[in-house]
Amino acid sequence: MAMSVYAGTTLVEAQKMVEGDYSAFDWRRRIIYCQVYLGIDPAIRDAENALDSDEDKPVVVVLLLKSEKMLVKNRVRRLSAIKGTRILSDEELLKRTGYIFDNEKWDGSPEGIVMRASNGVYVVQCDAVQYQCSLRGKRDAFSKNQQVYVGDRVKIQVIDEKHGVIATVMRRKNQYKRRGTQSKRVVLIPNLDGMVIVSSVKEPPIWQRMLDKFLVIAEASGIEPLICFNKIDMLENRSEVDSMVALYEKIGYRTIITSATTGEGIEDLKAWMKGKISMLSGLSGVGKSSLLNALQPSLKLKTNEVNPRRGGRHTTVATQLYRLDFGGFIADTPGLRELHFWDIEPRLMDRYFPEINSLRERCVKGACTHVYEEGCVVQAALKTGDISRFRYQSYCEFQ
Repeated sequence: MAMSVYAGTTLVEAQKMVEGDYSAFDWRRRIIYCQVYLGIDPAIRDAENALDSDEDKPVVVVLLLKSEKMLVKNRVRRLSAIKGTRILSDEELLKRTGYIFDNEKWDGSPEGIVMRASNGVYVVQCDAVQYQCSLRGKRDAFSKNQQVYVGDRVKIQVIDEKHGVIATVMRRKNQYKRRGTQSKRVVLIPNLDGMVIVSSVKEPPIWQRMLDKFLVIAEASGIEPLICFNKIDMLENRSEVDSMVALYEKIGYRTIITSATTGEGIEDLKAWMKGKISMLSGLSGVGKSSLLNALQPSLKLKTNEVNPRRGGRHTTVATQLYRLDFGGFIADTPGLRELHFWDIEPRLMDRYFPEINSLRERCVKGACTHVYEEGCVVQAALKTGDISRFRYQSYCEFQ
């Protein structure tokens, strides 16, 4: 009896599979997304990506197999085991995962943004009013499967002047995702307009590899990044920082130099953040909370000194959204000592390095890894100095 399994692949590869070309599913060629799901319920990542028309993002494909015996460790044993294939429709996908986007039933209901989320209690800002909300009943598919995050746009059913129930989640335009360091949980913030990547120039010093990781996450998420070199007042010689600024501005990234102590760069940071939903990201101890206090002194966030031996200490323990007096919102996220990718395709890594992405289509190989192939234009640009050797090493390490 035929059974269904669900494979994540890109839209272009999915179309090939539907047409009977299974070369896109051959993981042995090391150029495809090879993970196969035996069930659809946990595939929330795939459900959201399936609603995106980006050809490089994974979609969910249904593979009909001739026999369950053709599976080995959740992978298809041989391609001849595939009986048929089709792309899962948006409606079917949302139905199976319990996701609800833009439900017409709740047209006219108050719409707001989730500012805080803790233990099933959500604080939702609707214009000038804040409501303390919960999800709908336990037996409702929405409350069992839908996860609501800080930054989500939601519609609520008002109970009284202070309380309500989240009725539906509006369609997300993007989402920042990384793996948590202390657990397997995923840190996720949807609907961001900008990401301020904060790196202190001293205590702790600039960790450029970590900076490149944050930039990859921003590129993969479709979020505009701003590189912020903080604590500049602690340096007497700025030459290293100036060279770093020149490197990233040449690539096309906006950079800014700040000091929460002297106020340098704070007005420029305000101008960039005005009217946006932004987030502050970076290592523990880089001064995110101090920057927030400088941007909006009324917040009075707690700050800690950096331990020279152990590095920064976590002062922010949970993601929270703050409304800014000069316009917009800012999400303060917990600091971290290490950063892990989540749901980022290694084989698509060249798309997340702008200087490599601009050259990749000129490579002689259609699936060039830019590492060992002859005639690779990226390798040629590396030799001429058009691509930073450190950035290229970041690309190779992340891939």
